[in-house]
Amino acid sequence: MFEIIIWLLIAFLVVVIDIVTSSFIFMWFSIGAIVAIILSLLGLAIKIQILAFLIIGIAMVCVGYPWVKKKFKVEKNHIPLMEQTYIGKIMIAEKDIDEKSEIKVSGIYWTVINKGSKINKGDKFVITGIEGNKLTVKLKED
Repeated sequence: MFEIIIWLLIAFLVVVIDIVTSSFIFMWFSIGAIVAIILSLLGLAIKIQILAFLIIGIAMVCVGYPWVKKKFKVEKNHIPLMEQTYIGKIMIAEKDIDEKSEIKVSGIYWTVINKGSKINKGDKFVITGIEGNKLTVKLKED
């Protein structure tokens, strides 16, 4: 009877740890504790109970944890960085942009790399991406 109480406490403890940490790792050992309780009721030795607890617990973590993690994956709302909002923005060139130049976007000067043909003053161009701390641009095709 003492072994059953210990296994119940272990099962309860691992569930509480999982609730506190919300990691979905430790609760799988409660299934191992239930198996150990069954083995205790059948009169098997404590060594066999501990071995079954560990084997079942580890096996359940290996199988159950990836499944739960995938099933309950929380989508985080990704807020784009300020410069990521510039991508796709169409602008008018204030000066010629050959390969590399500088433009002003939302009051901030950016070095730009031209990925297309030469952009002349007054031409429309589009911001296509970010490379490090530089914006990439190309001539807007009408």
